[in-house]
Amino acid sequence: MVDLLTGGIVLFAIMAGAGIVPLIIAFRVKVRSLKILSLLLGLFAVVHGFYHLASGFQQEFLADVVFEPISLVLLVGLGAYYSKVGVR
Repeated sequence: MVDLLTGGIVLFAIMAGAGIVPLIIAFRVKVRSLKILSLLLGLFAVVHGFYHLASGFQQEFLADVVFEPISLVLLVGLGAYYSKVGVR
């Protein structure tokens, strides 16, 4: 069984690693809508990774009050922007 700290670190590494790719794409692509979508996706993944890291270190206030709402806003923003520009 994996303890909470190790699980938090592993999930942070996975989410941060997964978030780097869309962030790199966001800085290299020229299409504005794809740039914004990639930026929102990358930021969501990195912030959500920090949520898991804070949760793994049992920093519940930091995880639940700071990182979770930011992560939620980014995810909802991604969905709203995608529904605006992705469905044409």
